[in-house]
Formats: sequence, C-alpha cells, structure tokens
Amino acid sequence: MKIFQIVAVLMLIAVVGCSSVPVGPGEKPDVVPPKIQISPDNVKSWDRPGAFGPVPSELQDAGNEVCGQFDWKPIGYHPNAQDANGNVFPGGGYLCGLK
Repeated sequence: MKIFQIVAVLMLIAVVGCSSVPVGPGEKPDVVPPKIQISPDNVKSWDRPGAFGPVPSELQDAGNEVCGQFDWKPIGYHPNAQDANGNVFPGGGYLCGLK
C-alpha cells in the first residue's frame, strides 16, 4: 500500500463522516478534480466529493484494498484527485463509504 493512498483515504473518512450534504460520486468524474482541503483545526477532507465518478471495475480490487484498511468500501474514484497542494495522487483517489 502506498502512503499517498492511505493519506487520501484518511481524508475521505473525514468528509463522509462529517458532511451534512449528500456525499457520493456522480455519474462520471468531474472535469474539475476533487482536492484535499484542510480546515483551521487541521481536519482534512475532500472539497468536492460529488466530483468523483464510479469506481471502474478494473480498479475495484485496488479500491477494496485502500478503503478496506478502514473497514470501508470504495464508492467513488477520480483519476486526477489532488492533495492539498494541488498535486495529483498517482493512481487517482478513492472516495470511501460505509460498508
């Protein structure tokens, strides 16, 4: 498991657990990729969880591995998901949700 994927998942959990708006992927990845945001109290989350598209079948196993570390499942994927500095996560990023 690559550290960037683990960090991305940790940030996903914050948004899924704390959001008051519907959180989930769209029908396809948005042109504008989701980006990690950091709140003043250092909570990390995705800025636009709706920018994720569905998890492609060929990436399901990788998503299961990434999200499964936290007993979650992959519910979205974006090939150009970005860290807080605007760098694209190699291999994309997953939006994880409860099993």
